[in-house]
Amino acid sequence: MGDRIDTRTDLQTLEVVTGLALFDLDGTLTRKDTFIEFLRFHLGWWRANALLVSSLPLLMMDRLGITHDAAKRYILRSAFGGKSVASMEERAHSFMSGKFDTLLRDGAMERIHWHHQQGHRVIIVTASCSLWTRPLCDAIGVELIATELETVDGKFTGEMSTANCKGEEKVRRISAALGAIDASATYAYGDTTSDLPMLALAAHTLWKPFR
Repeated sequence: MGDRIDTRTDLQTLEVVTGLALFDLDGTLTRKDTFIEFLRFHLGWWRANALLVSSLPLLMMDRLGITHDAAKRYILRSAFGGKSVASMEERAHSFMSGKFDTLLRDGAMERIHWHHQQGHRVIIVTASCSLWTRPLCDAIGVELIATELETVDGKFTGEMSTANCKGEEKVRRISAALGAIDASATYAYGDTTSDLPMLALAAHTLWKPFR
């Protein structure tokens, strides 16, 4: 896998093929984690940071393999449980409108435009929730595969309605949405080891390309 990661800064030198571009979001296209940034926008800096600190024991258990996504589930329940879907979607649009220019890394939009010019299908595949990533994808004209939040009677329950979209789950979700894909016509962009299963789908892989 490692020898397939292209670390060149001149992205225009890559072979042009008609096909598919798969982008991780947080850290790859953005300078900051959109989950944390949206929490701070929604709750305020102090409340959001207090919530993140209180989740640290669960995060440690996740990293040790004792639990899976326990920290994320705890944060989602605490931050969004019982909140109106309509009001939260409005807040998410306000957040993205205000943060759009500062979130995206230099060169990210140029690369997305390049893929569009080649006629490629462009999809962001992210563990972040569609609640706050959908407005970004709509603004830049790309598709989205993301973690989804459960809703009941117009309110968020605070639970996920899909598996956390990271690691092998990214591959499963891509396969469910697209079926079989042609690796030779596929580009994939990532920045963490959890993106490696997605990068393995593509012949053209780029690691931290906008840094």
